[in-house]
Amino acid sequence: MAIDPQIPPLPPGALSAASAVEWDPADIALDDLDPDGIRPITPERRLLCMIVRQLTEELLRATGLEHDQDPGRRATSHVRQVAMYVCHVAYSMPMGEVAQAFGRDRSTVGHACRMVEDRRDDRAYDTFVAIVERMASAVHLLAGRPV
Repeated sequence: MAIDPQIPPLPPGALSAASAVEWDPADIALDDLDPDGIRPITPERRLLCMIVRQLTEELLRATGLEHDQDPGRRATSHVRQVAMYVCHVAYSMPMGEVAQAFGRDRSTVGHACRMVEDRRDDRAYDTFVAIVERMASAVHLLAGRPV
């Protein structure tokens, strides 16, 4: 699967410099918000989202849940939807922040979350998403702080 060209690359050394970040919305000055009232995403939280996306893609390949589909646009957006959902749920990230991390609009994240929730009625799919959620939580724990 190709890297999404709409997501800007991480700065050099971002992986080694990443540390767990806890934030309090009260600590954000109004000047720090973008015109839509969303605080800018930190490189660390963006990196967590990109790791979740990669984990989702690798696990999807390993499980063969998408074996009947070609590795095209549909599979790419499906991976992105699951990764967005997991970032929102496992990391309690606001949808606007998830949208920034993936280079998408907030409404796209809302759509992704609804799509994933709708598909969780399928037992195999629910198990898959639960595994991605646990892996995402483990990544966050390795970064230094529990989710």
